[in-house]
Formats: sequence, structure tokens, C-alpha cells
Amino acid sequence: MTNLESPPLRRVFAPDLMAGQVALVTGGGTGIGRAVAIGLAEAGADLLLAARRIEPLEQSAAEIRKATGRRVEVAVCNIREREQVESLAATAIERFGGPIDVLVNNAGGQFPTPARSMKPKGWNAVIDLNLTGTWNMTQVFGNQMLDGRGGSIVNVIAVIGRGFPGLAHTSAARAAVAELTRTLAFEWGTRIRINCVAPGPVRTPAFDDAGYEINASPIVRRQPIPRFGTPHEVAYGVVFLASPAATFITGEVLYVAGGQQIYGLNQALLDDSFERPPRGVAAVDDDA
Repeated sequence: MTNLESPPLRRVFAPDLMAGQVALVTGGGTGIGRAVAIGLAEAGADLLLAARRIEPLEQSAAEIRKATGRRVEVAVCNIREREQVESLAATAIERFGGPIDVLVNNAGGQFPTPARSMKPKGWNAVIDLNLTGTWNMTQVFGNQMLDGRGGSIVNVIAVIGRGFPGLAHTSAARAAVAELTRTLAFEWGTRIRINCVAPGPVRTPAFDDAGYEINASPIVRRQPIPRFGTPHEVAYGVVFLASPAATFITGEVLYVAGGQQIYGLNQALLDDSFERPPRGVAAVDDDA
């Protein structure tokens, strides 16, 4: 295997690591959410998968049940709608007999566009989903955990701290979730551990549908591990933080990004999208 190849999929956790626990994964029918659900089930957890569309949820649930023998329930929920989140919390207690043990806030979405041309509708949609939706899930299910036996929350965000040209809306929302995580780590620390996993460029169907590849390929080559990540590599980080292997870790951001958080380009569009010269080319003053 060279450093440009993705590693083979493998089981890396003990099959009883999460035994006796129930985990809820939002956006659990596709992409990173599906990989997280598989990883949690392989580690022994039972699952509740939630998303806005039932078909991908049912397909993933059937595959996970067959592969792992774990109990996997599904429910439709738009996390931007508080009433639907509260209904989902009641459904979880009804189906599993009590509050969940692990919440993975994976549902999210964005689209690349220069800030100059971003419309209010696009801004609000991304903020509502990635920030407000995460808050809805975190407060509703966090309150159940606080009143019950505690638990663990993992928020899937993005590389933050360096800016994210081309994704001003999601960079604002994801950074806010990171600060929310650090805040709640203190407020809820006696009962709940809460952490973030920050993926770098990961190849998923949503990634391809959003048109990232043509822009991301030359960008990815500049990061320390010069390739795209896989959903399962992100899932390994989520399972670790959710599990008893991380019982003294809270308020952290774990980057699963090939080193993009420290070196290389961190942008969703190439320089010419921002009317800038390519990297390594000096700007020319026409009046000189």
C-alpha cells in the first residue's frame, strides 16, 4: 500500500466494546453516518438510525442487521424541526426502554460557493442544519442523558481553525459546534462526555454530488497524507470517542483529515473562484 491508496476496510475494535449500549446516529443511512453505524454495531452497540429519508435508512439497517446481528431501528426526523427531534426522543425511549447511551450528530450538509455570491436562503439552510439541528439533538437527548445514566455525544464537524474558503456558511456553523462542545463539556461533564470528530476531504456520494472532486483533487495533494479519506476512517475516530476507550476525554476535536488541519490548502474552491491568482503566481499591478 502506498500513501496514495486508501487502507483496506477492517474491523479494529473488540466486538463487545459497546455491548449493552444504544447509539443514535443522525444521517445514518448514507456516507459517513452509515460507516459510523456499521462501526458501532461491529463494536456491539444496538442502533437507532435517523434521517429525513426512510429508504436509505431501511437499506442500511437491513445490511447492518445481517452483517452484525445487532438490533437496528430506524426513524424519520428532520433535525431542524424541534418538534420532530422531541418526537424522536420519545420514540427512542419507547423502542429501547430508556434513554440512549450514545448520540452521534452526523447529519449535515453544505455546498461550495464564494461568500460574495452566497444567498441568504443558502446561508440560513446550512446554519439551520449544521448548527441549529445539532443543538436541537444535543439539548433534547442531552437532557435525557442528564436525567438518566449519562452518556457520550460525538459531533461530526469539519476542519476548523484555518478558515474554509468556499464554505463560509459551514465554517461558521462547524466552528460554533466546536465551541458549543467545549462549553457543554464543562456544564455536563459530571454526566456526559462530548467531543468532535473533524473529517477532512472524504469521498462520499454527497461529496461527489456537491461537485467537490474537481476542486479538491489538486488541494488534497498538498496535505501531509495526499489522498482522500474514507468514511470508515472517520468512523474509527467516532467509535473511539463514543466508547469506554475514551472515558477521560471530553471537549476535544479529533481531526481525521490527513493532516489538513496543520498543512496544505483548506478550501473548497480553487483560487480563481475568488478572483485570486493561482498559488505561487504573484499578483500583477496593471498600473505599475
